[in-house]
Amino acid sequence: MRDRLADRLVRGESVDLTDQEVPASLIRDLLTDDLDQRGLRISGARVSGQLDLSDVRVSRPLVLRDCVASEPVLLDRARFASVDLSGLVAPAVSAPWLKLDHYLLLQNARLTCEDGWALDLGEAEVGAHVSLRGSSFKGVGYAVHATKLRTGSQVFLTDVRAEGTVRFDGARIGGSLRCHGARLSSTGSALLGVDMQVDENLFLGEGFEAVTTSDRYAAVRIRGARLGGQLVLRGCSLRGALALDVKQVRAGMEILFNPSLVHGAVELDGLTYAGVPRDATVDEWLTLLAARTPWYASQPYNQLAAAHQAAGNERDVRRIRVAQQRDLVRRGRLSRWGRLWHRVTGATVGYGYRPAMALVWLLGTLLTAVLLVAGVAGPSGLVRSCSTVDQIGHALNAVTPLAKPEGVKCQIPTTTGLGTFVVVSTWVLQLLAWAFATLFVAGFTGLVRKNP
Repeated sequence: MRDRLADRLVRGESVDLTDQEVPASLIRDLLTDDLDQRGLRISGARVSGQLDLSDVRVSRPLVLRDCVASEPVLLDRARFASVDLSGLVAPAVSAPWLKLDHYLLLQNARLTCEDGWALDLGEAEVGAHVSLRGSSFKGVGYAVHATKLRTGSQVFLTDVRAEGTVRFDGARIGGSLRCHGARLSSTGSALLGVDMQVDENLFLGEGFEAVTTSDRYAAVRIRGARLGGQLVLRGCSLRGALALDVKQVRAGMEILFNPSLVHGAVELDGLTYAGVPRDATVDEWLTLLAARTPWYASQPYNQLAAAHQAAGNERDVRRIRVAQQRDLVRRGRLSRWGRLWHRVTGATVGYGYRPAMALVWLLGTLLTAVLLVAGVAGPSGLVRSCSTVDQIGHALNAVTPLAKPEGVKCQIPTTTGLGTFVVVSTWVLQLLAWAFATLFVAGFTGLVRKNP
């Protein structure tokens, strides 16, 4: 029977061996270049013994669909045209340095490892796409270990269930990384992709969930990643003390991100993108930057302001700059005098972005002077020889920093306490008027603006 089965398999026939046992040694023995070009194709078999295909190199496909193995499947340093292990039930698949001319399929598989990684694709090279669609992985530490994985096309994590970190540090993905519907949980980072490169888009949406129970690691940590297209966080849920770490991530296109979907802190320092962020208003972004980031950083504000500047949204740019300065005062590293100066410029000219506020303060100063002279000194009899109009002119003459009305002859005697108070008060108001006028000019010309 074994010889007849071997003959069929060598001829490239697809053999259904549901609930039948196939020795692992037979599978390895058949993997030679004498196989038909269609490769080795088995479905539904129970593999007895450990399937060790390490260092096997054949230019044929390997198809083991819906098979069951009681020991880890080893593909270390192996080379095939393609590999299809869809539906596999096994403790683990170890495939570091695996090389495939075309694709790797591991769809609807169940890998549960009690003492290591469920799936190891470290430094593997796949000519086309990798699909882990609908599979379940459970490992110790890492559920999927794919550091420095190289693919020529897409990687599909669609509807994956993983207990343990799914790791893509240093990976180079030739298409998009699609994680729609995936649910990842870990005591460390649920999705880890430090310094990975994705030539197209990174999709973390449409039911994607990432949860970490750690206070030290982010649920999704893709620090330093390079994306050729969009960063999409739409319809997802990220949970953890630090839910998202996209520090120093560079996206070639816009980002789609709603902060309400992220339940935890967000690290955004160094994130760059093209265009105005979508799926969130400016107010939502400003709340995120001020209340959900671990500490003050200027770059996220500068990036957001630059995006709106390029889009011609000048009003939003001013709002962003003002919010940045407020955050700087609240959380930034300023000296005592620097913090005081920021508070003064914030209250008077909106940190240089709302210079008209200084005119309001200047008008208020002039009105105070008029009320002091015409409303206090006049009724008290200190300037009886002057009409109300002359009293107003005197107040303006005493306080106005630029124009000096001519012909005003009112004098306020300082022989009484009230007279002394009014005169000294006009001096103080004159200093304030000069200060507000100066701040207006400085704010209008941009001299007090500072984007730290």
